Amino acid sequence: MDGRRWLEQISYYDVGQFERLLQVSCWIVIAYLSGLRDSEIKHLRRGCVSAQRDADGRIYRYRLHGLAFKGEGVHGAAATWIVTAPVARAVAVLERCQPADEPYLFAHPLKSANHQRHHVAGRVRTSATTIRDITALAGWINAYCAAHSRVDAIPEDKGRLPHLTPRQFRRTLAWFIARRPGGTIAGALQYRHQRIQMFEGYAGTSDSGFRDEVEAEEAFTRGQFLAELGADDDRLTLTGPAGPEAEARLAELARHTVFDGQVVTDEARLRRILARHDPHVYPGTFVTCVYNPDRALCRAPADPGHQPVLADCQPLVCRNTALSPANHHALAGHLTQIEDALDDGDRLAPYVRHRLQEQHRAMAAFLARHDPEPAE
Repeated sequence: MDGRRWLEQISYYDVGQFERLLQVSCWIVIAYLSGLRDSEIKHLRRGCVSAQRDADGRIYRYRLHGLAFKGEGVHGAAATWIVTAPVARAVAVLERCQPADEPYLFAHPLKSANHQRHHVAGRVRTSATTIRDITALAGWINAYCAAHSRVDAIPEDKGRLPHLTPRQFRRTLAWFIARRPGGTIAGALQYRHQRIQMFEGYAGTSDSGFRDEVEAEEAFTRGQFLAELGADDDRLTLTGPAGPEAEARLAELARHTVFDGQVVTDEARLRRILARHDPHVYPGTFVTCVYNPDRALCRAPADPGHQPVLADCQPLVCRNTALSPANHHALAGHLTQIEDALDDGDRLAPYVRHRLQEQHRAMAAFLARHDPEPAE
């Protein structure tokens, strides 16, 4: 740690404690980076991770095989999750910690009293035990930080360590994916990348429930932003083909969410209001989509059309497009980038230069048609 050994030696009598802390540390990595429920984690078995490699032998995807339990009864159903390298490493550590004849990764540690007193094949640690282990790990971390003058201890809540339960890890992951997509989990791993990978597997299906949690959190975050936008009398009006409709939808939302000039602050109440009065306005970096499925160019023929497909947005020609001042600024910045590329046109292939010139003309004309206007 920081270029030094985190501990000089481990006493024989401390091995059981460290086994327990290591096991729950692996549980935390798997729970927070996969979206699995506690019951699904506890059913993971030896050999549950498989790796996919490219032609050069490099690993580009890890698959985690296990049992899903939402609505599947006590026996579960086979499922596959797409996970990241830290999860695969946690599984590998757990496999080394268990004896070769123990199939379950979260069986009681070898040195634990539970294992020695009544070891039964197939018996794993309970949720209550995991909660106690999480609390013990948090306490050990803070004691270690205090003893070594470290500043990265776990913050206390009202003078006590937070009480964490298994469900909070899944909910917290959904919250950060929805609200902090560009945030970093660890190293170079961002929540945006985590979402893309996870949704390729079982976590992205309707059966898992995790995608629903993420999308519900995204809808609530969007609703909060729009409610505050509608309450701001000093902001600039939205322009663009759908600008007037966006203003009308924001005004209607404000009727339900703004009282005495203030947005509703009670989260549960605001969630209920937004569920009933979703304006279906989707702010983005370059455009704000005022979604109407009948005129959406991003909608495929077989798409039920519940929400826009922002990755397929055609903002310069779609009638669902509205522009906020931030959108204008982003588009103007992109226009400058195109101009810089054209200034270095001698290095561009003729086709590429022609496409950039067309893009520049279309974007410049679009921005000229939809200059922002002050709100009345």
